[in-house]
Amino acid sequence: MSQNLPPNTLSPSVSYEEAIGDFLVASRKCEVVSLERLLEAVQLVGRIRALVHQLQRERGASSLWIGSAGQRYAEELGQYRTESDTTAAAFREHLDGWLQPGACAHARSRLLGRMALALHGLSGLPSLREEVNERTLSPMEAMRGFSELIRSLLAVVFEAADSATDPEVSGALVALLNFMQGKELAGQERAIGAAGFGQGVFDGELRQALLHRIDAQERSFRIFSEFAPESACGAWRQLQGASFAAEVERLRRQACTQADGQPAPAPARAEAWFACTTARIDAMKEIEDRLEMHLNECCSARIVADRADLGAVRDRIAQLAESELRDSVPYAVFFGAPEGLDSDGVGGDNPLNVPIVGHSVMDLVQRQASRLQSVEDELQAARQALAERKTIERAKALLIQHRGLTEDQAYKLLRQTAMNQNRRLAEVAEATVAMSDLLGKGL
Repeated sequence: MSQNLPPNTLSPSVSYEEAIGDFLVASRKCEVVSLERLLEAVQLVGRIRALVHQLQRERGASSLWIGSAGQRYAEELGQYRTESDTTAAAFREHLDGWLQPGACAHARSRLLGRMALALHGLSGLPSLREEVNERTLSPMEAMRGFSELIRSLLAVVFEAADSATDPEVSGALVALLNFMQGKELAGQERAIGAAGFGQGVFDGELRQALLHRIDAQERSFRIFSEFAPESACGAWRQLQGASFAAEVERLRRQACTQADGQPAPAPARAEAWFACTTARIDAMKEIEDRLEMHLNECCSARIVADRADLGAVRDRIAQLAESELRDSVPYAVFFGAPEGLDSDGVGGDNPLNVPIVGHSVMDLVQRQASRLQSVEDELQAARQALAERKTIERAKALLIQHRGLTEDQAYKLLRQTAMNQNRRLAEVAEATVAMSDLLGKGL
């Protein structure tokens, strides 16, 4: 019988130890390349952040201009439009680099798709501005038009954060993303308040829209605080104690407590509102700058560290390859050191004569596996925060589409359901999405 067995040998082009070393190096190379691509996405986030800030300013001035029947803020609106166009041109120029050969990796397909949608949104900006000029839109309709454009830009940031593979960089992205979202909600609040104060009345729709933005801001800033460095959190606490923040709170109360039929606020308060909310948003931009700097530093530091580690792995494997002890590794070494050996594969009588080199290679393999598992575990918190936001947005979209609700009404329904059932908002959103999937999106 034994004569019929195949030979107990394999004939690969390279030895197993050489192949193990090659794959270890390739694994570390992939991590470095992934971080380099992530740094490119981080730089893209910076371009988007600058454009969003300019569009937020233009949106607020547009609402104030329409709300005042074209009597106020015409000069500022023209200035903001010029600045938006300049920043948009820089954004377009930056995007051209993403179409160079080798830039369109498979892992970037969703990110590139989001870029296409963002460009589609930008293509509609001239038409939106024309409607603002002709005042064929209400302040709220103009606000929604700008907000949809900004939403498409923030979706690119979300996709970049969702693809991060390093825990520290991912956490920094989550902090920046949620702060940007909170700042965007603050910008929407500024536009809504400018419309209400500009026309001299806050009806039920405007009050509800204002309350929604205030509540949603708190959630975004809470998540930001969980992932942001202490320097940014401290700057945020300091901002909340500023004089303009107190003025925002005072005018918020006036807007949110005005009952239907009450005397209207003086239209001149629109400029006071716009001034204090703008001061607040400009201060937020300084914190955004700090967060972006932290994000770039994290990503660059990780690249430097991983390149150094890749060099160390290469050197160690080269040392092992040059050793005179490059015998085959006994099968038992894959399951730990056998009895009679210490943790280095030597000691005692070493009855199996396990080579030191083989065990050193396995140490490298096991360390890499352990490190990757640790990275995966650390990523879970950041991914959960991103997944929850994504689920809430999807649940809102389903309610808007199938129930005919506005965004404010959809958010209010989810939030009220969460309060009534004593559940987290993300849990109610997840249940809404699951029920939609079960019923074929019939809701």
